[in-house]
Amino acid sequence: MHCPRRLTYVIRQGDNLYQLARYYQTGVSQILALNPGADPYNLKIGAEIIICPGEGFSGTNPSNCPDPTKHIELINNMRLAWSQHVYWTRMLLISIADRLGDLDAVTARLMQNPGDIAKIFAAYYAPDVSAAIAQLLTEHLEIGAKLITALRDGKSEQAEVLNHQWYANADKMAAAFSGISPYYPLEDMRKMLYRHLELTTQEVAMRLSHDYPADISAFDAVEEEALMMADAFSSGLMRQFPQMFS
Repeated sequence: MHCPRRLTYVIRQGDNLYQLARYYQTGVSQILALNPGADPYNLKIGAEIIICPGEGFSGTNPSNCPDPTKHIELINNMRLAWSQHVYWTRMLLISIADRLGDLDAVTARLMQNPGDIAKIFAAYYAPDVSAAIAQLLTEHLEIGAKLITALRDGKSEQAEVLNHQWYANADKMAAAFSGISPYYPLEDMRKMLYRHLELTTQEVAMRLSHDYPADISAFDAVEEEALMMADAFSSGLMRQFPQMFS
């Protein structure tokens, strides 16, 4: 097998051939062809194997393969933060719609979320970047709360203005994310954030109309999309900063 860039890799705890092939942009069969004595189901920690990276591989530290525990930690933390984003937004919607006495407490808890999300990005970007993310998410939530209230009170003109502001905020957020990573394309970010607003709007409409089965179904869609957003953000970080996952 011709390989102009042959590398030696030392097996570490948690490694598997699928993970190694994905990182080095090659295939499991190619790795096995170079290492006929390797047991793909029982990799020996400390053993050396030969890997021929794919043409697109440009890793700065090819002797280190990503640590799957770091991938899992990021994915879990991002999913938790975005899940809490939509859970506490839903609690706010219920509080506003039904004029509950817990509105101030729920609002205070919801407003912790922008900082929680920004904290994840702070591990990879400068403080001004994470601060900007927190500010944009705070604006997103503040506008949303005002919009729900206007819709509840039948103030259609005010709701229309707030809805325009909501989408303008999404545009700014999409631009901010695309500006910090080539793995957050502007149009992909805008489409993703617009979908989040569309689904949340459907949830609000169903709740305010007291169609509770449809309201619950709408929230299921919001939750599913939030997890997809979380995974998109995690994927971008893992691709942009591979050295932080080894």
